[in-house]
Amino acid sequence: MEIYHDCIVCQVRTAVDSIMQLTNNKKLIDEAIKICLIKISEFKTYDNIFDYHCSIQEVIKNIIPNGDPYKEHKKEFNKICMDFSREIKSIIDNSADKFDTSLRVCLAGNSIDVMQGKKISKEVIRNSITMALDQFPDLKNIKKLEKEIIKANKILFLGDNAGEIVFDKIFIELLNKNYDKEGKITYVVRGGVTLNDSTIKDASIVKMDEVAKVITTGIDIPFSYLPACSEGFRKAYNNSDLIISKGQGNFESLMYEDKNIFFLLKIKCYLIAKLINKNYKVDDFIVETGLLN
Repeated sequence: MEIYHDCIVCQVRTAVDSIMQLTNNKKLIDEAIKICLIKISEFKTYDNIFDYHCSIQEVIKNIIPNGDPYKEHKKEFNKICMDFSREIKSIIDNSADKFDTSLRVCLAGNSIDVMQGKKISKEVIRNSITMALDQFPDLKNIKKLEKEIIKANKILFLGDNAGEIVFDKIFIELLNKNYDKEGKITYVVRGGVTLNDSTIKDASIVKMDEVAKVITTGIDIPFSYLPACSEGFRKAYNNSDLIISKGQGNFESLMYEDKNIFFLLKIKCYLIAKLINKNYKVDDFIVETGLLN
């Protein structure tokens, strides 16, 4: 994905927020911001946004090695969502169409994003679920995804954020139970700390390995950017019959891929809505196929 002018604002905001989460040392904050602004001043719109993101985040990592800006946020997100899981399962069990409902609940989890500046709570989760249940994503794509899941022998499920991973686990549990997919699903987390995205640690906390095989992308960026991903991830990707991709970052990195991919996400940026070009708007929950390949 190329760098759009609006992306520059997000890169600056992310860099500043990350360093301020890690330290109160004004000199370190000033140094990080100064270096990031120098890098940003050198941007070209046709550059690769993923390489650019890596270079910006590398600034933070060099100044404060082994820092995890959103560690406490992720811990809180996971706990609240796990505590809420019984209520979520009750919503699904009492629904007329369990697949449709569990998919929408899974989509609602994509609202859990510290980068959007929202404090997570059970009330925020309930509101997100209500929105996802009330909205009308492309029903044909929901049914198409269900058919593809039934057919698939190898499903690669690309996760996104901490907290949200709990919703993904509940959806996968339903697939294992109702669609005989146990042992056929591989769940993917990031290869290292990046923003509030899920890592192996988060997968362990929510016990994702009880419902799916867990692997990483092999890289510590919030995208499944194939050229940078590990050989093991690319092998799993190429050998899968179906890719279920959660979140906007994964969409940005895979939207041009010629693969059987279904994108599940909440649109958080008007530019993404414009790229999809289907009259979507910010805050819409969507289920879309690889429409940009």
